Amino acid sequence: MTGEPLVGSGDRHPYRWVVFGGVAGVYFGFGVVAASLAPVVAEVRADLGLSRSAMGLALGAWQLVYIVTAPVGGRLVDRLGLRWSLTIGALIVTASGLARAAAGDLTTLWLAVALFGVGGPLISACAPTAVALWFGDHRERRLAVGAYTAAPAIGGIGVLVLSNSVLMPLTGSWRWTMVIETGAIVTALLVWLVVSARAPQLPGGAQATGGGGGGWRDLLVDAEFRVVLALGLVVFFLTHGLGGWMPEILREYSGFSAMAAANWVAMAGVVGIGASLVLPRWGDHRRLPLVLMGLSVVVAAALTAIVAAPTALDPLFVGLVGVRSAIIPLAILALMESPSVGPQNMGTAYGLWFAVAEVGGVTGPLAIGRIGDSNVGFGGALMTMAAVCGVVMILACRLRAVRGPTVGSDRP
Repeated sequence: MTGEPLVGSGDRHPYRWVVFGGVAGVYFGFGVVAASLAPVVAEVRADLGLSRSAMGLALGAWQLVYIVTAPVGGRLVDRLGLRWSLTIGALIVTASGLARAAAGDLTTLWLAVALFGVGGPLISACAPTAVALWFGDHRERRLAVGAYTAAPAIGGIGVLVLSNSVLMPLTGSWRWTMVIETGAIVTALLVWLVVSARAPQLPGGAQATGGGGGGWRDLLVDAEFRVVLALGLVVFFLTHGLGGWMPEILREYSGFSAMAAANWVAMAGVVGIGASLVLPRWGDHRRLPLVLMGLSVVVAAALTAIVAAPTALDPLFVGLVGVRSAIIPLAILALMESPSVGPQNMGTAYGLWFAVAEVGGVTGPLAIGRIGDSNVGFGGALMTMAAVCGVVMILACRLRAVRGPTVGSDRP
């Protein structure tokens, strides 16, 4: 599975969903390890003596490393192929999960989380590359993009539901809880090794359906690609910031118990998974910016309502905030449709996109932690994120403008 050609638009390889399942399984494990800190933030802070700002710094460590490693990871995917890139990435993420469980202070915790940012880019770049390579049909491709982006969200929901209700009571330790959760990606890696070993080569004569194929400079001269880069940065600021802190916000700001907060956030994750599976089907070339605008309005209104409405209604609005998860697959679809992106530079394009996006991934959790420590507290942090939704709307309008009056697209 090294150097696979792109499947033609009319081809439906019979092994495509098997490969997809293997990739999605590793991405599921990716999500489990990524979310493992969120439901036990209070326990980790108490054990290691960390302030909110310090915890925000640790939560954003892997996103910071992503900024440097994602472009390199994307190029490695282009050169090594899916099998070895995904295997190496999963091994490093496994090491990150185990190192978190062994952390003894802020420095060792930060390094353990940062290690995730070394292996994570390989997984992040492999997932969209696999979809683009193995799925030639545009409708199936949109479904697959929504499904694989839902995989880490499902992993995160499992962590939220099980950490405080099952694993913490069972083990009595946040450290052993993380060790058990890291087992998810170990299992997924073993399945991937079997699936990828049996995967046939794609048809040698298959041709790409899109353009592109240049390096970083060719990508950056494309106005549409630049807008998609900016969109990734803002979206990750929003999603990573809220994803890392929402359980703690519900505990301290809304007054829910640890288990209730985790369950309500998990419910929001289910809403996000549903949105990620359904909305990308509507994300064709013409309608995608409009869908992004609509989602931004919903999320901004829900965040404002958490601050202004009675606390008893917070679970409803937290559920609505969950639709933010669908913005990521929509942004990835916009990336796939950029005219400068083709089969020869897919990994490079995705690596560059994730590098820029993770600037937002770093600053989002850190910003919420800093604002939470200030006089305005978590209420001010939620209103800040509502304002960020307005920036997403502006970028969606810009994306619509640079695309012009096109009513459809045959690009992948």
